[in-house]
Amino acid sequence: MKRVMQWFKERTSYFKTIFIFSVIIIILRELLSISKTISFSQLGIIFQDIPFWKIMLMLVIGLIAVLPMIGYDVILNNILQQKPKKLFLFESSWMINTINNIAGFGGLISIGLRSEFYGKEKDGKKVVQALSKILLFLMSGLSIYSFIAFLLVIFGHTNEYIQQYWIWLIGGGLYFPIVLLVSLLRKDEYIGDIDRPTRAGLIFTSFLEWTGVLSSFLLIGLLMGVKIDLLQVVPLFIAASVIGIVSMVPGELGSFDLLMIIGLSAIGISREVVVAWILLYRLFYYIIPFLIGALFFMKNLSHTLNKRYSYIPRELSTAFAHKCVVFLMYFSGIMVVLSATIPEAFIELTWLKQLNPLSFRIITQLPAILLGFLLLITGRGIAARVKRAYLPTIGLIVITLVYTFVKDFSWGVSFFLGLLLVIIVFSKRQLYREQLVYSWEMVTIDGAIFLALTILYIVIGVYNLPTFPHHKHRFISFFLFPSEKIWFSGLLGILLVTLFSYLFIRYLEGKRYKLGHSLDENRVLTLLTSYGGNTDSQLIFLKDKDMYIYQNSDQEDTVLLQFKTLNNKCIVMGDPSGKKEDFSEAIEQFINEADRWGYLPVFYEVSEEIVMFLHEFGYDFIKMGEEAHVDLPNFTLSGKKMKSERAVMNRFTKEGYLFEVLQPPFSTELMTELKQVSDDWLGSRKEKGFSLGFFSEEYLQRAQIAVAKDQEGAIIAFANIMPTYTKEEGTIDLMRYSKKAPSGVMDYLFISLFNYMRDEGLTYFNLGMAPLSNVGTSRKSFIQERVAYLVYEFGSRFYSFQGLRDYKEKYAARWVPRYTLYSRESFIAYVMIALLIIDNAPIEKQNKVHGVRRILRNRYQR
Repeated sequence: MKRVMQWFKERTSYFKTIFIFSVIIIILRELLSISKTISFSQLGIIFQDIPFWKIMLMLVIGLIAVLPMIGYDVILNNILQQKPKKLFLFESSWMINTINNIAGFGGLISIGLRSEFYGKEKDGKKVVQALSKILLFLMSGLSIYSFIAFLLVIFGHTNEYIQQYWIWLIGGGLYFPIVLLVSLLRKDEYIGDIDRPTRAGLIFTSFLEWTGVLSSFLLIGLLMGVKIDLLQVVPLFIAASVIGIVSMVPGELGSFDLLMIIGLSAIGISREVVVAWILLYRLFYYIIPFLIGALFFMKNLSHTLNKRYSYIPRELSTAFAHKCVVFLMYFSGIMVVLSATIPEAFIELTWLKQLNPLSFRIITQLPAILLGFLLLITGRGIAARVKRAYLPTIGLIVITLVYTFVKDFSWGVSFFLGLLLVIIVFSKRQLYREQLVYSWEMVTIDGAIFLALTILYIVIGVYNLPTFPHHKHRFISFFLFPSEKIWFSGLLGILLVTLFSYLFIRYLEGKRYKLGHSLDENRVLTLLTSYGGNTDSQLIFLKDKDMYIYQNSDQEDTVLLQFKTLNNKCIVMGDPSGKKEDFSEAIEQFINEADRWGYLPVFYEVSEEIVMFLHEFGYDFIKMGEEAHVDLPNFTLSGKKMKSERAVMNRFTKEGYLFEVLQPPFSTELMTELKQVSDDWLGSRKEKGFSLGFFSEEYLQRAQIAVAKDQEGAIIAFANIMPTYTKEEGTIDLMRYSKKAPSGVMDYLFISLFNYMRDEGLTYFNLGMAPLSNVGTSRKSFIQERVAYLVYEFGSRFYSFQGLRDYKEKYAARWVPRYTLYSRESFIAYVMIALLIIDNAPIEKQNKVHGVRRILRNRYQR
């Protein structure tokens, strides 16, 4: 025997799993059985005849009737000497009791569920002892009512049909005194060991439970307008309940219904009224409380699964629910607008009618147009995951639900709206953004839908004009409208929705929080000098970008990101600067904060290390080109390949040109001379900023400037050396020359810089990007890269990409790929257009157009 018990103990988890699945199967089976007994079309007719306030009161009565059963679980936990949280106790008790109402089996299902929920941390024997006491008194309340009903049959004037059930009533009435006597006489731990307060509590709870059951049935009948004779109805109801429980039929289904229909018909209540009465009773006492209990069950089950699997199931389910809500909101809005625009199509085309989840029959034109477009508008807020959209969406669904009850009740519509409401509540976690940034992508999608529906409506209006020759050629019959007045009311609805759309979008946008901060020179300089930077770091001092600084756990600034915002895109320029060990935490924090405020980061010209990290965040990437690196220690002009460059250097040296590196601070006279060279180089073109430095005295004063001077000592070309805050890499920013400079001056300046930086101990010189080098040229390239190539091919007018590659090739020892990464929520075409717009924005417009890194670090004319 011990071996058998040990075998069962080792497999307890398996038996629990089998029990839970068995309960689920039983519930599903009984729900199917109940659904067959409930005519939804008949319920619709019933609801149309009952005032809305009475229906709501029936719902409240049904929910209140279930509440007393919570007492069983309070007493059980007192016996087990445990104090669960009140919310958990309420939810689990409601779930157990409503499931038991549906599943039945004489309360055995509830005992198994209570063992699973409350007995996990207790000794199995103690749990069984406590549950046996609960099971013993579960039917004591029905037994008391059975005895009362028996007295009414014996001494009252009940119908002959009801009197025949006296034997069932006396049998049910004897249950309570027998159980009470046994519990008093027995001294064992399973039945007899019950103290007075516990016994009294169980009896009182059971009595209240059956009082709720009986009262809910009687009150629903009274609200229906049925004239109830309590002396007849109460004994019949109790007898039917006893027979149903003795048969252990789930939910007393079948036997209870049959007895009540025959019995109530026998006392003069019409069969149709009795059926409607039972239907409403089952709906408000069984079905709706059970659905609430099912929600509690899913909540508790999901909590258990989430703890076991690191909350991944919750994230997946809420994300799926969010996608479902967005689809249903948009789909419903489109269907409602179409049903108001081409109502005859939903009559002639059966498949179209079946697609429409909100098929109102007597809804007028104006409300239909308003409802459809409002669903689309609120759907945008839900799709954008904005917190502010939650309550307006809930309000819209509730108003629509009330409207269906009042105007045109439909079970299908009510079920759909109820399901939509539940999913919205369930997916609330997905609404985490503080504001809406109405992106180009959103405008494109919403605009296409709104425009298509509006144009269709206007076309139909034109088609219905008396002067339109459709009377002879009615090629689309369902385009015909009932009247111009009805069509005009719909047009008025479209105009109202347009105004509401603007106001709602403004409401979702809020005050428009701006991510990042303006430049704080001291903080940035301290960070760069402490932890290092890269070839892009110095560009922050142009003051045309925002900064985002990450602080570690010690509140120390360790990582810098510089970016500009265009529409909803925060375009980050290059790799982060600072402490490399903190890059991943800094980028993750930046992405999360941007996401919270409705922005989508775009990481432009980043290294492979950043690509691999961001790919885990669901970012797509395209190769933007390759960066040329000159190997300074091994750089030489010897060899056949460098023949022309040697000639250039020899010529400039022979003719007396000088190369010099000037140290800041620079005099006003020098700045004036440099400005003249810069203006000469620019000509009629405008300065462009963000990634390529523009001529700013304050910016140029921060670093060395390399100059080329002619025989008279006049500066004919210059390049500002960019501090990289490392001891390995060197690069330049502005590289400009006057028109009087001889050809080859750029080569002279470059080669002189290579020699200078090699002498300074640097490892390599960064020549900058060769944009779109080997990007999107193959038929097998990513479609994003093909699109990017087309955008730049047709949008950029200033650069010869292949020529730039060829020029840098003669110096470069290696090519390092650079990438652009963007969120999958962005359209690649819009990402590239944003880059192109910023890339060509004149510096005087930088306050209006927030920028991104230009493709070329060095732009020149040869």
